Amino acid sequence: MIQKPKVVLLNDTSTRYHHGCARVMRLLVQGMQDAGLQIIARSPARHDWEKDGSFIQALGEADLIVINGEGTLHHGKPAGEALLRIADHPARGQTPLVLLNAMYEENPAKWGEYLSKFALIAARDSASAARLSDASGQEVRWLPDLSLSAPAEITPATRAGVIVGDSVRLNKRRILARAATRLPQASFIPTKTLRGKIWRLPGLGWLLRGLLFRGYNAVWPLRAPRFEMPLTEAEYLRRIAGARLHITGRFHAVCLSMLTETPFLALTSNASKIEQLLIDAGMQTDRIIASDALDAPPQTADFSPAELAAIRQFRARAQSQAQQLFTDLAALAHAHSDR
Repeated sequence: MIQKPKVVLLNDTSTRYHHGCARVMRLLVQGMQDAGLQIIARSPARHDWEKDGSFIQALGEADLIVINGEGTLHHGKPAGEALLRIADHPARGQTPLVLLNAMYEENPAKWGEYLSKFALIAARDSASAARLSDASGQEVRWLPDLSLSAPAEITPATRAGVIVGDSVRLNKRRILARAATRLPQASFIPTKTLRGKIWRLPGLGWLLRGLLFRGYNAVWPLRAPRFEMPLTEAEYLRRIAGARLHITGRFHAVCLSMLTETPFLALTSNASKIEQLLIDAGMQTDRIIASDALDAPPQTADFSPAELAAIRQFRARAQSQAQQLFTDLAALAHAHSDR
């Protein structure tokens, strides 16, 4: 029996109660497994892998080390450097390193010393690719975020109403929540979720969700809008796909709107990731709106034919280039295991 090359994976964001991250991780793991790779250890986001004995042991057995970059490597965050330090860990030895699906913005020059030791770097946007290339001194590819690398696989629904999402930034969450209270029959559906049964109990669940809406967003309306927390990625996608408009401040919420061809408007996030997403997709950035535009929130913002064509081309690129990425990961792992 042929032994599959072994992979360890860092920054597993599927533990973050976040539908976009859960989809990224599902497709990343599936892509590597379909390419014939065996994942022997996964280190969750913000986990101190350097103090995890079982992970360090797996690191010494691996044929490939993969870091899921996502939105971790910006503004010199300690969590970002903690991931890159694996390049210098003794247990790594000469095992090839891969950084993929990464944004990269406003980071210390010294991070380039880590990045120069990577065998393959793949950014999730063109601006990050340029910065990573400058920092690492090597060619860096880019492809759209992995959340766009496979079809939505949901049944199309008749579109109606507006859903309003959340933001990583409290001030933007507050603005979005207030917009949801101003829109007739709008639903507030954040990208993050809580799966406990208590949130869905008859009567009590409704009361608790109302309190959570107010506490999470720091707003205190007399009446809260309909507040939903879909349990699964598929359920979240169905809700987006059934909306006439999606207003959000989350990068992955915009990605999944593109995936389902749902018109969207977005507030900026904690880095330029949404702006860069639209630029790379060949769209105008006028779908990024100022906060005061939600003083009287719109109820429609339909795509033009040109926007739809750009989105479909972008998704096609994501799917084809993700397949090539997984093929290249397998080649790196096999080259190490065959030594």
